[in-house]
Amino acid sequence: MAEGLPALAVTLPQFATHAGPSRSACLDADRLGFAGAFVFDHLWPLGGPRSRPALEAWTLLAALAAEAGQWPARAEAGQWPARAEAGQRPARGDRFRLGTLVTRAGLRAPAVVARMAATVGQVAGAPPIIGIGRGDLANRPENLAFGFPFPDVAGRALALEQTVAALRGPLAGTPRPSVWVGGAAAGGRVLAGRLADAWNGWALTPEELAAGLADVRRAAEQAGRDPAAVAGTWAGQVLVAGERREAEVRLARWGAGRPPAELARVVAGDPETVIGRLRALHDAGAAWCVVATVGGPGADMRALLAGAAGLHPRA
Repeated sequence: MAEGLPALAVTLPQFATHAGPSRSACLDADRLGFAGAFVFDHLWPLGGPRSRPALEAWTLLAALAAEAGQWPARAEAGQWPARAEAGQRPARGDRFRLGTLVTRAGLRAPAVVARMAATVGQVAGAPPIIGIGRGDLANRPENLAFGFPFPDVAGRALALEQTVAALRGPLAGTPRPSVWVGGAAAGGRVLAGRLADAWNGWALTPEELAAGLADVRRAAEQAGRDPAAVAGTWAGQVLVAGERREAEVRLARWGAGRPPAELARVVAGDPETVIGRLRALHDAGAAWCVVATVGGPGADMRALLAGAAGLHPRA
C-alpha cells in the first residue's frame, strides 16, 4: 500500500433479496488487498423505501465468517484463480477482518452481542471489529416497526455502555474483538476514550476527525488510559470514477432528490482525488477508512481504489 494511507476497508451491499452480492463483494475486497469488510445494522434502508429488502447484519456476518475461515486453505490449495503474481500475497497473519459499522446497542442484549462476536471470530479465524453506536431519532420508526423499544438519549447511552463493557469482557472470547464506538455526540467520544479500542466518525472532514479524536484521547487520559492506545477511524460515502468529470456527473445523478447536506459529505472524484482525501484523513488520525461506495458499480470503484492505493492483490 502507498505510504501515508490508513487501512482501507469497504461496506457490503445489503439491500438485496439474497446474500450473493454481499458474498461476492466481500471476496472481491479480500482478493484486491483491502483490510476488511463491514456490514450495517438496519432492517430497512434509512431514507429509502421501507419495503426494499435488507439483509440482517449478524446472520450475514456469520455467513461471511464461515466463508472467510476457509479462504487461506483454499488459496493455498489453488482452488480459485490467482489475481496476483507469486510473492505478492500478504502474510495471512494480517487477516482480512470482518465487522459491523455500526451495530446498534439496544437491539440485542449486551451479553448476547458479546457471544455473537466471539462466535463470529471463532468461525472466521480472526476476531471481528465491532463498530457500535446508540442510534438516533432516524432509527425510531425502524425500532418501533420491528417491535423494539426506542428509549430516550439516556437510555440508549446506557445500553451502549453496557454493550461495550460486555464486548470488553470474557463473554466476547479470546482474542476479544476490537470495539469501535461510533457517533458524533460528545457522550460517544467520552465512552470511546474510556472503554473502546477506537472511535469512528461518519463522513467527517479531516479537521472534524482531528478535533473529535482529540476529545476522545482527553477522555482516555482522564480515565487513566494511554491516549495513544485509542485509535481514530473514519467511514463515509465515496464515489470514484476514472475521470473527475465522470465522477461529477455520477454524483449529480445519484444525488437527485437527496438532501444537499448528505451530498456535501460524499468524497467524490477521480482515484487520485479520493486517495488524497483518504491520505488527509490518515494525517488527521484515521487508522482505518471504511468506504461505502455510491453512485456506480461497487466492483469498479473497489478496483480503482485498490489500484490507486497500491494495495497488493491476494491470490
